[in-house]
Amino acid sequence: MISEEKKIIRVGVMGTAAIAKKNALAISRSSRVELVGVASRTMEKAEAWVKELGLSNIRCFEGYEALVNANDVDAVYVPLPTTYHLEWVLKLARKKKNILIEKPVGTTLAQVEEMIQVCREQGVVIMDGTMFFHHPRFLAMKRFFDDKLHWHPKRVTSAFSFYGGNNFLDKGNIRTRKDADPLGCLGDVGWYCIRIGLAAFRFETPSFVQTRVHDQSDDGVLFDLDCDVFFSNDALLTFHCSFKHHLRSWFEAYSRDDRYGGRIIRCTDFVIPRREEYCDFSIEELPDQQTIEYDTIVNTSHINLPFSLTQPQETLMWNSFAELILDNNALERRAYYERAMLMTQQVLQAALQSAQTGGAKVSVPPLTSV
Repeated sequence: MISEEKKIIRVGVMGTAAIAKKNALAISRSSRVELVGVASRTMEKAEAWVKELGLSNIRCFEGYEALVNANDVDAVYVPLPTTYHLEWVLKLARKKKNILIEKPVGTTLAQVEEMIQVCREQGVVIMDGTMFFHHPRFLAMKRFFDDKLHWHPKRVTSAFSFYGGNNFLDKGNIRTRKDADPLGCLGDVGWYCIRIGLAAFRFETPSFVQTRVHDQSDDGVLFDLDCDVFFSNDALLTFHCSFKHHLRSWFEAYSRDDRYGGRIIRCTDFVIPRREEYCDFSIEELPDQQTIEYDTIVNTSHINLPFSLTQPQETLMWNSFAELILDNNALERRAYYERAMLMTQQVLQAALQSAQTGGAKVSVPPLTSV
């Protein structure tokens, strides 16, 4: 049971993946959560992980079941390969463990719906590890997106990529293995492009999705693709995600209204800020006038909004997670995170289906589970 006196969430880590190291350090910088244990398939791996990070007073578990059954753990971070998520989330939820899970949350929308349903039945929180979603920079951008009077999104364009190299692509990483992460670059980096695009469209259900695959493995794991996500009123999200291009994580969102003119929101490092302690985004206000000639000079207002942090966005994510667990009045916020998770997975699934059918248009029906 969570201590009411201390109100600190005791966290265990399931697996010793590289991303788990980053989150272990993020937990150490939070006053809301405490790392108390790590589980690996062997005791030697768990102990080596703790030693590498210089951690103390951390309990090591041999096998994941031992962590599931631990009575002194309130929540578990799950950075396992995606194909393992459903099994372990259901086991954890039925043992009343709250769950912070890496993305993509599942291999199918049906899996994610089942995870959320079981977590609701068991009264535990499930939240995905989309870190930028908890950064004050994104929350500031979201205030613009949520302004229905002035924000009328027409076009969002985004890209997130990194260059993995030949060994990475040749099944040298779980993200390129069909038995581990069959969604490839779409699930790993495309997830973020979908999430920022949905946020800019206020999580409106798209009409349909169409994907253009540029490269994939022999067994269909996606390495490089473009995707169009079509919304009502001819609005469009276009994104590129890839394991074959150097690091880019930018987006541009364009809004236009006959009464208020145009507005562009840009961010060049929206997934992971280049500098942990400082980042920004820009807003450009455009007058509602014709610019037929390419050399027409248009009066615009261009503003950079800076943000300084004392904690990285990973720690802010853990603080948000703790608040969802500890605050009995957080049901609306829980529902918001669950819907964001479901809709991101839903668009991802439609994009995958389009990729597997030669770029066919795939419709996106309204969610029935939220």
